Amino acid sequence: MNAPRYVCLSDLHLGAAYSTLTYADAQGRPDPGRPSDTQTAFGSALRALLSSMDGPPPTLILLGDVLDMGLSPMGDVAAAFQCFVKTVMQDGGRPVFAPRVLYVPGNHDHHLWRIAQDQQYQDALAQGRIGDDLVKHTALFDPALEEAGTSRIASSMLTQLMAGCPGLAGARVEIAYPNLGLLDAARQRCVVLHHGHYIDPMYRVMTMLNAQAPGRNAGRNPAQVTVSDLESQNGAWVDFMWSDLGSSGVTGAGAGKLYEVMRDAAASHDFAQRLAALLVTKLDQNFGMSGSMDVFQGVTVSQLVLGVLDATLGRGAESQRDGYAEVMSTDDVADLRWYLSGPVRLELAQAGLEPSALDLSFIFGHSHKPFEDELPVAGFDRPVGVFNTGGWVMDQPTMTTTQGASAMFIDDALNIASLRLFNDPVNGRVPAVHARGIGGFRDRDNPMLATLAAGIERTRPAWEAFSRNAQQATESRATLLLDEFFTASVEVMANARAGMAAGKVKA
Repeated sequence: MNAPRYVCLSDLHLGAAYSTLTYADAQGRPDPGRPSDTQTAFGSALRALLSSMDGPPPTLILLGDVLDMGLSPMGDVAAAFQCFVKTVMQDGGRPVFAPRVLYVPGNHDHHLWRIAQDQQYQDALAQGRIGDDLVKHTALFDPALEEAGTSRIASSMLTQLMAGCPGLAGARVEIAYPNLGLLDAARQRCVVLHHGHYIDPMYRVMTMLNAQAPGRNAGRNPAQVTVSDLESQNGAWVDFMWSDLGSSGVTGAGAGKLYEVMRDAAASHDFAQRLAALLVTKLDQNFGMSGSMDVFQGVTVSQLVLGVLDATLGRGAESQRDGYAEVMSTDDVADLRWYLSGPVRLELAQAGLEPSALDLSFIFGHSHKPFEDELPVAGFDRPVGVFNTGGWVMDQPTMTTTQGASAMFIDDALNIASLRLFNDPVNGRVPAVHARGIGGFRDRDNPMLATLAAGIERTRPAWEAFSRNAQQATESRATLLLDEFFTASVEVMANARAGMAAGKVKA
């Protein structure tokens, strides 16, 4: 029997009230230290599934937005993570997964990467080395496979939280960012994992600004943008957008309203205007760059900032609003192709591989819409296998068949099978848990897919119990969101307009 070597989960949003894995009372008030019924049922079913398969415990890969750090207090996310560890990652004191956990931060838990950067620099100082700057990214593959000669950076906080659970004293959580690569022994098959935020234009807005502004980056070929460029230019923006912004009062509403705003095009446009005013004020205060300063060809700083923000925030709102019926819009596919043919291809080449000859698969999350497909991409001779892990949240009240969650099972040969866990219930029905591949001959020759499908059937009662709990959780959270969703945009626009009319922009 083919056993999984890796299991990948993402977008759990632990600690957030809108996560189906976080316990919440009838009024929607969360208790992050207590597992939801969905989390308990998932842990039971997953343990049963893994115990039915041969082989050692697999390595768990957590692919970003596992912790809801941007919108939840640190104490809540710490309690929620330890609760998840106890509920899902151990079984009566026996570890379910290998002691080494690989964590690839996303946008909501980007702060974990900031902590890792500082930790790596401090570790170097302890060894008598003074680095030029903080590391911009980690090695794509395990350091043993590359010439970097450095080990992965441990997350002290998550490691300590895991070590406090029975049977996990030797566990270690290691950070890979922004991409994690897996390579087979023949160096012909490769899997790259990325949370997905740098596929989204909203999170690389500073790179877009740099390309438009005069200077050394002006007119730069987008295909030559590296992961180092993306993080060095946008890392602080990601932190600002999902951490500093949430606590600054800029939106005139709680940070939790941001999701509702992003799903309303009009509110998103007004939000972009207010955010642009804030950024221009900070540029003036910190760098002496007035909003009326001419940048090029009569375009001012204010116009440039607002144009880019409206193009990204506004486009994101339109795409999310109109894209519920499809897993990816035409623009989304173009952005995915750009990331694969640009930053990913360049990073593979930097690791000494010939990208065009690889059998490449790409796993990401972020969009909360699980799917499996293959995509022709420039620079690769064969189509790239593409898998999305979906998400465990109800962040808007409409039920659609595209939204849901899955887990990825990867074997030693880097065959991938998607464990399709749930989609939003439509007409009172939720699809049964099942295994899925990308179709065609790849599925026929995929032993991981066959093994996963057989394992699901052997543990069917446990998965049926999980499905009932997942359906109840999504429906109850959707009901609570209905009262909030339709007033959120009005509140945000009213506060933003009042602030702008008064000429007051909080710095």
